[in-house]
Amino acid sequence: MGQIKILMDVNSIVVPTGRKYLSGIGRTTLELLLAFQKMKHLPIDLRLFTQRLPDSGIDQYRLPFEHLYFPLPGSGLMKDWVNKFRIKEYFYKYDLYHLPHNYDQVSNPSKTVLTIHDAMFFSYPEAFLGHDQAREMCPKLARKCRAIVTCSNSSKSDIVNYMNIPPEKITVIPWGVSHIVFHPERNPVEMHRKLEERGLFRPYFVMISCDIGRKNTIGLMNAFRIYLQDKNADHDLVLAWNNPPKDYLEEFAPEISTGRIRILYNVDDQLLRHLYNGATASFFPSKYEGFGLPVLESMACGTPVVTCDNSSLKEAGGEVAIYVDPDDPEEMAQCMKDFESGKIDRKTLGHLSLIHAAHYNWRHTAEEYLRFYQTAYLLG
Repeated sequence: MGQIKILMDVNSIVVPTGRKYLSGIGRTTLELLLAFQKMKHLPIDLRLFTQRLPDSGIDQYRLPFEHLYFPLPGSGLMKDWVNKFRIKEYFYKYDLYHLPHNYDQVSNPSKTVLTIHDAMFFSYPEAFLGHDQAREMCPKLARKCRAIVTCSNSSKSDIVNYMNIPPEKITVIPWGVSHIVFHPERNPVEMHRKLEERGLFRPYFVMISCDIGRKNTIGLMNAFRIYLQDKNADHDLVLAWNNPPKDYLEEFAPEISTGRIRILYNVDDQLLRHLYNGATASFFPSKYEGFGLPVLESMACGTPVVTCDNSSLKEAGGEVAIYVDPDDPEEMAQCMKDFESGKIDRKTLGHLSLIHAAHYNWRHTAEEYLRFYQTAYLLG
């Protein structure tokens, strides 16, 4: 048997204009490809499919795989046309088509393998994220496709329960951490200089992946307001947040205007690593996650994490993270005070965090995906 021909949809790794970072789905898809790239003898014939133009930024990653560009709009009638005439099948006669972003329109579900990152559009639906469409489309493809990968046991359980998918159809492969990007800072002087350029001169707590709804940024901001009632409160709160709502900015205008809450826009990977490394602790009080990359990214930098014992977060944080109730700002505020007073041993917790995060790496994830492809191919 020759190499299995895999065609992967990589539209998610194109960085949108005006943004410096990828979404979680885009980041994980790219890291998987980079891990494949590092393998000396990749046992599959991998091609990348995108409906974005070649100058849209995808070539910056220098992936050695053949790119199949098809520069047509990626939705509506044009997408129907692409599927109806089986354009992808015509240009590249694949054995398996890998769709790594939950759902889409495909022309041949029986040859499609699907990565479903989570089932939050059922368990924690948010209309502003288009979850109505996801609830309709994702189960249809999940039931027809050949096999499914998800990134946590929690997500697998949700997919089984909400979409009525047989558990044996779903393989759990945890995401990795890019230890090339996220690691203890090797040049602290340069790190502090970069942080000071962003106005960070004081000790701080940090939250990455901020948003409204399930991310629960408002819960952390309320907790920080309680923490500030202590006259000895010396930490600031840093939020990596591109689009904070106007009403949040108005509500917390006093803390923002005095610099106690700092909102940073367009945080790239280097600054993200600096933010993790410079923080006393990372807070991630999300109410639902399919995996929880910020938990492990922070730990890979040796920075303790405060998160919540729900969905997949206990899988990501293991026995090392500190768990709080996402609806209890008093408990979160007390954590802040305990870090500041030294009641929580940050140094020991940081060391344990490094050990925990070291178990998650993209090479292992890529190897598991190769086994998954082989198994899925044999199902045909």
